[in-house]
Amino acid sequence: MNGLPPPGFSIESENFIIRPLGRADATPAMEAWTEDEVVVEMLNTTPRRWTVAEQVAYISRYDGKRTRYLLGIFPKAESTPIGFFIVRLRPHDQLMLVTHALGRKEWRGSGASREASIAIFDFFFNKLSYAKAKANVRPDNRAMQWLLLNGGWRVEARLQKHLRRSSTGERMDMLVFGILADDWRVNRDLAKTVRRRAKP
Repeated sequence: MNGLPPPGFSIESENFIIRPLGRADATPAMEAWTEDEVVVEMLNTTPRRWTVAEQVAYISRYDGKRTRYLLGIFPKAESTPIGFFIVRLRPHDQLMLVTHALGRKEWRGSGASREASIAIFDFFFNKLSYAKAKANVRPDNRAMQWLLLNGGWRVEARLQKHLRRSSTGERMDMLVFGILADDWRVNRDLAKTVRRRAKP
């Protein structure tokens, strides 16, 4: 099918390798990710320990899926990821839906999200010719909204009471962001990546 990544693909930026996660990537280092309220908010889930067995089961859901990818963000020379992208592709109309989370707190605010996002969209927009990307964001997720608006994205819709908070049952709105490939290319180098802080 046209517009699909080749098997075994990886995406490289200055500081990161971005590639599909495999079962062997499950690690105790990721167990606390879903106990963090930022990641929980991003994924609309409930706080809990993400055991290695649960990681393997989750990663396995993407095995062999040509239009859905769980892409780990790996600092070069490190074997464990700092976060991931979930990418869902609709190649017939050149549309992609992207979700992103950084699990390792020390990398937040370091420019990692911006750098990895540039690499992702260079790949899908410029190499695979996707025409548009969408992202669903909760209104209280200010950090992700800043990242998207800083990169030239626009709010295209606000879906009223679209989500249900897993922990309380409360219903919440959802913002739909979008960007065309041509608009992204214009804004690509305007929103600069923050220089990465030294790790503690």
